[in-house]
Amino acid sequence: MKKLVGIFLVILSYSATAEMLWKPDTISFELKQAHKLLGIGLVLEINQALAPDETGWKQSRIDVPESWEGAKLEMKDGTIYITVNEHQYYLNASNKAELSFDILNGGNKTDAQLKSIWRKHAAIR
Repeated sequence: MKKLVGIFLVILSYSATAEMLWKPDTISFELKQAHKLLGIGLVLEINQALAPDETGWKQSRIDVPESWEGAKLEMKDGTIYITVNEHQYYLNASNKAELSFDILNGGNKTDAQLKSIWRKHAAIR
């Protein structure tokens, strides 16, 4: 029984580290207010089109600091770049899962906490 549990855990950990589906040619993105009625909660909303035989995410919303309102967004070489004043951040298949997990883990985050998480996983300069 212990061997079976061990094998299951190895399989589970392998699937958790597998690269997520990221189709740059079908991705659209924008910064939006998460709660329009309250006017709070800025998010990066990412939408991805999937073929009928594909499985994966179609929409993702990742919290960003409120101070990022008006940030410049662009896609280059399959990566989303976010420019806020002199700082630049990136988002692609390599960092999306860890970034999302840290933002969602433990509930709502302050702007300072969000900035720290984005710096940790996505800062370029």
